[in-house]
Amino acid sequence: MRATLSLLLLLTAGAALAQTTVITPEAPAATGAPTMLKPAPQNAGDGTTPRQRLVTVFGTEECPKPSSPDEIVVCARLPDSEAYRIPERLRTADKRVSPFQANRNLLLGDASGGAGGSIGSCSVNGPGGMVGCDRKMIDAWAHDRANRMGTDEATPR
Repeated sequence: MRATLSLLLLLTAGAALAQTTVITPEAPAATGAPTMLKPAPQNAGDGTTPRQRLVTVFGTEECPKPSSPDEIVVCARLPDSEAYRIPERLRTADKRVSPFQANRNLLLGDASGGAGGSIGSCSVNGPGGMVGCDRKMIDAWAHDRANRMGTDEATPR
């Protein structure tokens, strides 16, 4: 057993060593093969790249001045109405209803049809019993409260 494990370890280590190669930028150029490696950009003169700054200004704001002679400032001007991070069409939340919530009455059953005497029905027989009647009272309370408050608030679940 030990001999088998030792042989397996040696074979695995040999295969791993065979797969490791060192790739240098000069190696593909020497063979004439195309390469994805590109030389670093050469800077003219002092060897430093100019600093770039991208700024978005709104309305009548002024573009900031460069802090040094080798700095480049690029300004994008947008109207004041775009100053918010959230676009205007997304600022008001639409009422999202999950498919389960939309079909809740069909799935759990109620007086208007659905699954009949199943859980959630307001009847004296069936597995739900009084559970459905409580749910109806809570829904009626939430509907009445929403009418009085002037909101379209979802029923707490």
